[in-house]
Amino acid sequence: MFRRSSKKDILNGNILEQMMLFFFPVFMGYLLQMFYGFADSVVLGRFIGKEALASVGGSANSIINIILNCVSGLTAAITVRVAQSYGKGNMEKASNVVKTGMFVSISFGAFLTVLMITISPFLLRLMGTPEETISTSLVYLRFYFGSMVFYFVYQSGVSILRALGDSKRPLMLIMVTAVCKIGFDLLLAGILKLGVFGTSMATFLSHLVCALVILFIFYHTSDIYQFSLKELRFDKEEVIEIFKVGIPFAIQSMMFAIPSAFILSKINSFGTDAIAAYSAFSNVDNVFWCFSNAVSTSTITMASQNYGHGNLKRVRLIALTSILVEASGALIFGLTFQSYGKNLLSLFLTDAEPLEISWKMLRIISMSYILYVFVEPMSAMFKSCGLIRTPMIIAIFTICFMRIGFITLFPMSEPQLPVFAFPLSWVVTSFAYLNYYIFNDRFKDKKVNKGPMVLPDK
Repeated sequence: MFRRSSKKDILNGNILEQMMLFFFPVFMGYLLQMFYGFADSVVLGRFIGKEALASVGGSANSIINIILNCVSGLTAAITVRVAQSYGKGNMEKASNVVKTGMFVSISFGAFLTVLMITISPFLLRLMGTPEETISTSLVYLRFYFGSMVFYFVYQSGVSILRALGDSKRPLMLIMVTAVCKIGFDLLLAGILKLGVFGTSMATFLSHLVCALVILFIFYHTSDIYQFSLKELRFDKEEVIEIFKVGIPFAIQSMMFAIPSAFILSKINSFGTDAIAAYSAFSNVDNVFWCFSNAVSTSTITMASQNYGHGNLKRVRLIALTSILVEASGALIFGLTFQSYGKNLLSLFLTDAEPLEISWKMLRIISMSYILYVFVEPMSAMFKSCGLIRTPMIIAIFTICFMRIGFITLFPMSEPQLPVFAFPLSWVVTSFAYLNYYIFNDRFKDKKVNKGPMVLPDK
């Protein structure tokens, strides 16, 4: 007989207080994960050179982000399925989703490894990567994708713990793996001067450590997420449900990453200085996206459990609270980057020209964060309620097509101009999401639904 493992009751009580208690450990976890990239960029940019930074932070990073967005879509599906089953009080179902989710993580991670190692050279050339950085970019990609099974298992494990209301243990896990990643980076790339090869090996080893830690914790628990490799379960019905939810989630997430690759391909045409500038800009900009992703994760966990429990009114209040938190972060980070952004960028760049380009990029984006406040919270709420197809279609048109169209149709005379595609798409996406919410019958019911809902299949 399984018991509830959540240390927090997020089905009752003050929503803002509960969100903050859940949010801060998640945010700190995302920040630590971001420092993996910081470690790469600082070591390469300051100790090796801007060419090494461009190799890891340019086209290679864009390709990785597309795949990581695919992974995040599938892990979000696992999160929603676990949290809804848990909120519904069906512990057996939640346990089955955990075991099947881990099967999906290992098998799909292996598929991604083979696929991406095979096509990485083609993708680098398709994006117009400068010839002088292709070979080192390829080294980094092969090591990164060689560890996809480890990364997928780790991300699924962390997502499952968060789905059950546990935000502290994932933070402790990420702290351990962050120390490993930074330590490996300093040793292999900083001290031993192995360059991009050392950074690549550090990434591979840190992902391996992550996966082993997750498997150890899941094996030695008696809670509903107990799992060992011999319990890998191919539950056909649940696999279908995970992919039915996860594929649209993945496509929706990739709609943010794919046009970013087009944007970088345009920046690539301006040369190595522009690529290094974009890499440094991305590292600073990612601090805000850690905040935004933490808001999204908190919203998905709280809204999914409450949706599974049948409390639609509380789901709407969670979404409203999420929008207010997102807006607060947009103002705080936007003003901070406007004031101190150039100092932060100088951590990664020492050359004046790429530093100036990077500063112009950051000024454009940090002033625009406030335009994003509806996008992430409402997307998280839609996922929690099983609303899949329409938000995916919206993202395809307002994020992907619009950004690619902007890059294609408008002349780009300076390397910072392509980043205007981001805020333009946020405005249109916000308008589309708000209209979808207002006119969706699922959100018009004013009463509190008592008892668990039927989990959505579409």
